[in-house]
Amino acid sequence: MRIDVDGVSKRFGHVRAVEELSFTVRPGAITGFLGPNGSGKSTTMRIMLGLVSPDTGSATIGGRRYAELDHPTRTVGAVLDTMRAHPAMTCLDHLRLHARLSGHPVRQLDAAAEQTGVATFAARRVRTLSTGMRQRLALATALLGDPGVLVLDEPANGLDPQGLAWLRDLLTRLAAEGRTVLVSSHVLAELEVMADDVVIIAEGRLVTAGPLREVLAAAGEDGAPARSLEQVFLSLTNGAA
Repeated sequence: MRIDVDGVSKRFGHVRAVEELSFTVRPGAITGFLGPNGSGKSTTMRIMLGLVSPDTGSATIGGRRYAELDHPTRTVGAVLDTMRAHPAMTCLDHLRLHARLSGHPVRQLDAAAEQTGVATFAARRVRTLSTGMRQRLALATALLGDPGVLVLDEPANGLDPQGLAWLRDLLTRLAAEGRTVLVSSHVLAELEVMADDVVIIAEGRLVTAGPLREVLAAAGEDGAPARSLEQVFLSLTNGAA
């Protein structure tokens, strides 16, 4: 199921968050969504999820806005920058609550907990979790509906090297199943390893988008591809020479 962002603009007072932004996220691939802090990534993802209304343009999932989906949490799983969970709840109770509220069967709760490793600390209370554990719990919550689309804002935050490898394997496997995976992250070296496509924005506008190999090749010199995604990112967003 494809994500289409078409001519989206959004201002907050005098601040321009996004301006005439258009791009497509295809199924069966991991798309890295990149931009400096304040470039409009989180606003764009919130527009996709119906949490923010655009001033102009639209963001659709399978041709429909999020609010128009028949079963939103079965279609889209989301991890935003902050995972909201009651600190006194156990991880298992948190997942049970979300499954009950969204109408997901218990078997999917068990599958999501196993898939993300949450099963190994399901009895712990949220307030005792490390940042990496919280990220795993957030991912498990997003996967409760076995969604075909994943919208993930900085899911690698707080993960150690083993956690990063686990996340890479998980997202690669989910994309191989035909799911649409959009990942915002500042861990560019990790994205370079796992991303199929990239979308780079700056100051709310599209800078470049396309298959990672083509983006690296286009940014290179003398017929050789750019040395790294970081080099391309810094060059295109004026972060460095």
